[in-house]
Amino acid sequence: MESSMNKLALSAAMAALALSPVLSQAAHADGTASTATYGSNINPNWQDNFFVAGQLGQSQYRVDSDTLNHDHGVFQNVRFGWRWNGLIGPEIGYVYLGQPKWSDGYSQLSVKPRAATVGVNGKYNFYQSWFVTAHAGYMRSQTKFDAIGAFGSDRYKTWNSGLYAGVGVGYDVTNNFSLALNYDNYRLQSGNGTSFDTIGVPHERANVAAYSASVEYRF
Repeated sequence: MESSMNKLALSAAMAALALSPVLSQAAHADGTASTATYGSNINPNWQDNFFVAGQLGQSQYRVDSDTLNHDHGVFQNVRFGWRWNGLIGPEIGYVYLGQPKWSDGYSQLSVKPRAATVGVNGKYNFYQSWFVTAHAGYMRSQTKFDAIGAFGSDRYKTWNSGLYAGVGVGYDVTNNFSLALNYDNYRLQSGNGTSFDTIGVPHERANVAAYSASVEYRF
């Protein structure tokens, strides 16, 4: 658990570090001279700074009990947001974190977590069209359990809260379209006080690392 918290803390720290020049530039944004330092993504019209981004990649699970550790899950994420002066602003999203499975030859368990997210994001062009991104926030996850044993099968669903953070680096292909590579970390919880009695799965905490490629379109 300490290792998982350290990974999330490291991701959050990296996100904060990546956002620091964004915040600094945003605090001193005042006219054409400042705008030129931001990069090709800047548009002073606030209505033109909305974006949609999609990520696709691989998730890796680290669970406290080691039961559902899984290194090859499918990671999918879509986010919608806005940035003040193209630099920093709010975001909402929906993420699918893969489907880890466990079996001992007699019983099987598969878990399918997904989550709605809300947080803050930033994008900073550090050299011409090259940029770094960062985001962090709160997630509300839904986890579906499918358990199969000698006495039949059971399904169970729980809702839990968690946190996420991530960083990325990419390139503005045009003023409206970008490509990037990203690392995200999700602090996921699953199960609850009654899940152990129902399907034999207690309340668990998992650290989910996600490596992905992304596309972003700015309106």
